[in-house]
Parts: sequence; C-alpha cells; structure tokens
Amino acid sequence: MRKKRKTKKKVGFLFVILPLVLIVIAGLWFWKAPSPVTSKAITHDTVTKSVEQKQPSEKVDKKKGAKPKEQNANQNQSPEKIDGRTVFLTFDDGPSPHFNQFIDTLTNEKVPATFFFIGNSLQNANKEALSRLKNSPFRVGLHSYTHDAKLLYRKQNPTFFPEMEKLSKEIQSLTGISTKLMRAPYGSTYLTDAAYQKVKREGYHLLDWNIDSNDWRYKDDSTRVVQSVMAQVKTLKSQNIPLIILFHERPNTLKALPTIIQELKKQGYHFKAFDASTPYYHNFKEH
Repeated sequence: MRKKRKTKKKVGFLFVILPLVLIVIAGLWFWKAPSPVTSKAITHDTVTKSVEQKQPSEKVDKKKGAKPKEQNANQNQSPEKIDGRTVFLTFDDGPSPHFNQFIDTLTNEKVPATFFFIGNSLQNANKEALSRLKNSPFRVGLHSYTHDAKLLYRKQNPTFFPEMEKLSKEIQSLTGISTKLMRAPYGSTYLTDAAYQKVKREGYHLLDWNIDSNDWRYKDDSTRVVQSVMAQVKTLKSQNIPLIILFHERPNTLKALPTIIQELKKQGYHFKAFDASTPYYHNFKEH
C-alpha cells in the first residue's frame, strides 16, 4: 500500500512540475525570438533603404538620360513669343568697317540682331569681327554680292540667284554659318513673280521691313534717325504687329542705336533676331 501511495505521489508531482517547466522553457524561447510583426517591420525598412540607395536623387527621363523632369520642362518651354511687342533689328550692306562697333553696342544693350551681308563688303571684312558671329545671338542673311539693281533684276539673265548662292558659300567658308535668310536689295518688289516663286521653292526665307530708319536719307544726322524710327513705331503700335526695322551699317546709325533701343525697352518691347526658322515673315510680295 505504501509503495502504491509513493508511486501516486511521484506521478502527481510530475503532473504539477512538468507543465511548469514547459511553460518556463516556452517563455524563454518566446522572449528571445523576434515576433512576426517586428520581423516584418525590419525587413520592410531594410528593403526601403536598399531601394532608396539604388535610385538617383532626381528622377531621370529614360529617353534623354540623366536629366531631371524639372530641367526638361525648362528646356521644352517655348521661346519668347512673337507679338506686337517684338522688335527685329536688321542691318544691311555690311560687314562695314563699323561692324565690330555694332556688335559691341548690341552686346552692351543685350539685344540680338540680324545682319544682311553684301559679297563685295565681305571680302574686306575684319576676320576677327566675323568670328564673333558664331555661337552668338546674332544672325546673318544674304543681301546679294554686288547690290547692283541693274544686274540683279535685269530682264535677260538676272544675277539675283547666282549672286545669292555665291554669297552663301562665302559666308559659310568665312564664318562657318549656313543661312537661307535673304533680303532683296531695294526690297522684294523688284522680284518678278516667277523669281519669287523660285525663292520659295529653293527654301529661302525672304524678309523685307515695315519700318525704314531712313539712316540712308539723313546721312550724318543721328537725331533725325531716332525721330524717324520712333514716329513709325508710334504709328504701327495700334496695329499690334512685330516691328522689323531697316538699318544700315552707317556711323549715324551707330550713334542713334543706343537711344532707339533704350526707348523701345521703356515702351515694353523685346528683341529677337531673325533667321530662316523664325515662324513669322514680312515681305512686300505678299503685302
């Protein structure tokens, strides 16, 4: 009987002690092991940091390489629009001995311009002055080789196109600039309809003017040049059209130029240079 009682006591003891031991062991294991929630949080944080390290600091346009979107947006902005407050300054009959001074004046005033060269003048031009044109805000156009109306517009074998083609090749040779912009000496009204159609077929961009500075008329009188230009600006203001001003590379023009530019700026005008890709033109054959 005593042996049976001792056996029962041992079995009862085991039933009490064993569960307690198991509970303690389980508790120790649970305390050391990371919980599922904590484990997931650590894994997510590690992946996030890894992705952030691989990505560049700015978003990349896959088509254009490492250019951030904001920068691309700036690059794709359209240039300043052409409207009734746009001025195109154009200078004929150069490059003259004053060409370098014209470039200096325009650069100081921070405005672009377009120069229409004559072949005979180009031959004697200052090579260093011409070198300033490349990669500059200034544009170049063709104004014939001789500027001689009797040759350019004669009925038999007019020299208009041969002279323009010859001049184009020489400008490219001397400056590295290729141009399809042209201005007919004395205006496009001298061209026959057939010649004008050829101008368009050959891809030339023919430009005249709507303001004549009359610098050729007033010779050495720069004050009259300023008055002439500003009076015509006032007349055209109500029409709300871009201004294309005809100048020549003359000393009186050079003297009048800063005053004209500053007055136009005060009136809210902005300046652009003309080239063959400009989405606007004005010529007398179509006006």
